[in-house]
Amino acid sequence: MTLGCAYTDVNTLLNGLGARHPAKTFIESIHQGKGISCDELNRACNRVAQFLKDRRVRANDRVTILSENSLEALILFFGVLKHGAAVNPLNVEETGQNIRHILEDVRPRLVLWQRAAFAERPDLPTAGPGTSIPFGDWDAADGPGDDLFRALRGLPEGPPASGARPDDIGLVDFSSGTSSKPKGVLISHAAYFYMVREVVERWEIGPDDRILEYRAYGWESPQILSIGSAHHTGATLVLARKFSQSHFFEWLQRYRITVAAGVPTVINMLLARPLEVGKADLPHLRFITSSTAPLSREKHEEFERRYGIPIVQGCGMTEAGFMAGNPPGRRRIGSVGLPMPHTALRFVDGSGRVCGPGEEGEMVVSGPKLAAGYVAPQGGMTPIPQDGFPTGDLGYRDVDGFVYITGRKKDLIIRGGVNVSPMEITNVLLQHAGVHEAATVGVPDEIYGEDVVSFVARREGARVTAEELLEHCRRRLAVFKVPKAVILLQAIPKNDRGKVAKGELIELWVQRAPSVDAAGAGLTQSSRPSPQS
Repeated sequence: MTLGCAYTDVNTLLNGLGARHPAKTFIESIHQGKGISCDELNRACNRVAQFLKDRRVRANDRVTILSENSLEALILFFGVLKHGAAVNPLNVEETGQNIRHILEDVRPRLVLWQRAAFAERPDLPTAGPGTSIPFGDWDAADGPGDDLFRALRGLPEGPPASGARPDDIGLVDFSSGTSSKPKGVLISHAAYFYMVREVVERWEIGPDDRILEYRAYGWESPQILSIGSAHHTGATLVLARKFSQSHFFEWLQRYRITVAAGVPTVINMLLARPLEVGKADLPHLRFITSSTAPLSREKHEEFERRYGIPIVQGCGMTEAGFMAGNPPGRRRIGSVGLPMPHTALRFVDGSGRVCGPGEEGEMVVSGPKLAAGYVAPQGGMTPIPQDGFPTGDLGYRDVDGFVYITGRKKDLIIRGGVNVSPMEITNVLLQHAGVHEAATVGVPDEIYGEDVVSFVARREGARVTAEELLEHCRRRLAVFKVPKAVILLQAIPKNDRGKVAKGELIELWVQRAPSVDAAGAGLTQSSRPSPQS
């Protein structure tokens, strides 16, 4: 791990950006049909900072933003950070119930909510802890009397002094993970700086890049990869409200995108309904990223064969940002890459011994970008150990230091006392030509405690049966790893971040719905000896 650069606060970074590239477009909002320059953004953020100062918002005070992806959301995001307070960005696609829980735990001083987005979602709460203030368009000539941007117009545009210290909390991000209730993570201003800086260094982001982002701005991954790297370097952020399969390649061409954010769900969608587009049609595009969830080697290679677009894979988590990533010029397919520049990464076995090359263990990380803690009820914090944070990811490093993820510790299926990795089984299913998506979970079993069940969405037009898929597994897996059942679904359910909704799959099994799948196909069960026999 090497630092290689000194911490710089958001206020200083934005002032420098506005001075160096005043007229350059900082954000180009696709659905809003307009953009904002570096100088305009900096001056707007100065007014936000002055507004917060007038409201006596101080360092570590929390400000919630409820909005869809928009110029306004990011003006407020950077404005809160510029002032030195803690920003809690929430996308309005979150459920009303979750937003209520989040507001109760975060206890924000202010809740800033986007009027137009809430008009489409009357179920969302605008009231709760903190003062509630609506906002409309940042550049509108007028607006309702209670509108935030109307109030900002009369405030000074000059640069304020940042009230933040490096260890003060800057971000309050929520991770959906696999739990039913979102988990809040508290990230210091310095940790956010280093999370962004190492992405800029590893993926060689510069001022000439144009980065496409369509994921919710409330996720930490976009805050680092696209939003953060643009403000560190002067790259242009091209922002979409959400992903559109029908417009994706058009956006890449029209906006001369050089780096596109990606997740396995998007890659799978582009493979399921392929278009006649290739790298020659996208001369500016350097690569598309893949993170948030595992991407199988089979899907990675299939995408690159079909489209000729390089995928640069990485892995991360809200508590630690990106932990590993492939260098664009030295990718290793199947690996999530090398440890990031400001990340100390090791794998340890069950006794705490550091694993050697090729030895599987749990990933443990540390470094200056580690989050400070978790949101506790009523605005409190539960600290995260800084000397080594166990991520729950299982995997290993090869002799060259490249990281491979083999599963999640909490996802391991313990069948008859033997550990079974669901990722291994899922990857075997994905090797079948008729499989579009797959997921494997552990389900309750009276004899073995847990048993293995896989769910499959077939490729369009594929007629493969559950029994054929079980036979495919029998030829490639140890007997005790072969699924008890394969259930054919029209689609694998996922949460808002593209991760498999495992709870829904387990519930489907528990309810005994597997007798007939969602598409009307039957369930086939396999009989196998136990792993002990």
